[in-house]
Parts: sequence; C-alpha cells; structure tokens
Amino acid sequence: MESNFSPNIQDLAERQASLCRIFGSPQRILIIWLLAERERTVTEISLAIGATLQNTSQHLRIMEFRNLVESRREHHNIYYHIADNKLLKKCGILASKPKENLPETSLV
Repeated sequence: MESNFSPNIQDLAERQASLCRIFGSPQRILIIWLLAERERTVTEISLAIGATLQNTSQHLRIMEFRNLVESRREHHNIYYHIADNKLLKKCGILASKPKENLPETSLV
C-alpha cells in the first residue's frame, strides 16, 4: 500500500523510528541522562550504570554511529558528550530525565 505522505515526512518518520530503536536499552537511556548533565569518560559512565567497560563502550559506539553522542580524546581518556542532534533534542528521553542529580562516581 502506498503512503500519502511526502518523501520528506517518510524519511523523518524512519529516522525517528531508528532513534527510538536505539533507546530500546535502559542502559542507553541512562547514558543519555548522564551525558545530559556533563561530559564523562567511559569509565565514569560504566561505573554509574553498573556495566562493564566493554559493554558500555559498545553502547557508546552504537550511539556515536547514530550521531547521538560524540567523543574526544584527552591523554589516555576518551570523553563523551551529547551530539548536537535535532531529533534527540525533541525526543521525550531527555524531557523525562529525572530532576534529581544522577549518581556521581568516584574514580579514586
């Protein structure tokens, strides 16, 4: 069956659906909530969400591939922050972030 929507609207719907599939993981939602507060290292993120470094890195790679997060290297650390993504800014995931500060992690 053919859609009555324009190709632009269909493309937007597909991108939104793709974004929603990424957030099928509670850990990825927690990562976005953490990064909404400030830039963090992979180690800080993994400690806060209770996941291994390997698992956290895998989630971050998926999110980076979809242009949701960006990274930068400083010495031996890789820092992640939320990318300037129009779809993400309009997504309910950020709007539903808890008002309380999320747990800080101590690396000492």
